[in-house]
Amino acid sequence: MKRAIVFINGEMKGKKDFYLRYIQREDEIFCADGGAEYAYELGLVPELILGDFDSISKKVLNYYRTKGVRLKKYPSEKDKTDSQILLEFLVEHEFEKVVIFAGLGGGLDHVLGNLYLLGKFSKFDINLSLVSPSEIIEVISEQKIIKHQQDKRISFLPFTSKATGIDLEGFKYELTDGVMTRGDTLGLGNLITEEEAVIKLETGKLLMIIRT
Repeated sequence: MKRAIVFINGEMKGKKDFYLRYIQREDEIFCADGGAEYAYELGLVPELILGDFDSISKKVLNYYRTKGVRLKKYPSEKDKTDSQILLEFLVEHEFEKVVIFAGLGGGLDHVLGNLYLLGKFSKFDINLSLVSPSEIIEVISEQKIIKHQQDKRISFLPFTSKATGIDLEGFKYELTDGVMTRGDTLGLGNLITEEEAVIKLETGKLLMIIRT
């Protein structure tokens, strides 16, 4: 599986070891503007740094120039965030899985924007997740199999106005042909009870949050 690790310019909480353990040898690393500061702190050299470069220090930018990292600059006045432009680049280059670090925390507007990006890109053939030491967040549109997360807390929120035909197997609170409507809290506070849990739905999308 062709997997990308993406650093963006939110908050990166927790110890460095968490991120370094998460990254695999075959992963390719990319940064959206100030996300390069986090890659620098971890001693990582990305394939590409993309953005308008308004939130990356000259020190880090010059360091990566000396390392021969590809830099792609965009105007500061644009219709998309650096994160969206980078995700579009990764879809175009046929990455199958993208793990986003530092996508949470900071301003609520950017957090919500990043969550909406999960929904936007769920229509592509790519698995996209926001990951921190305390949670994994994804948008599910048809089916998701969760492995090796037994005893973890999990919640589901309808990302569209309604999600229907929901089946939950391998959870404390299972569901068959269920419906979740935006504004209701039916999917909050569940528990994964099996080594392999399955979520299926017929229409709509669900925001899945696993507490790690």
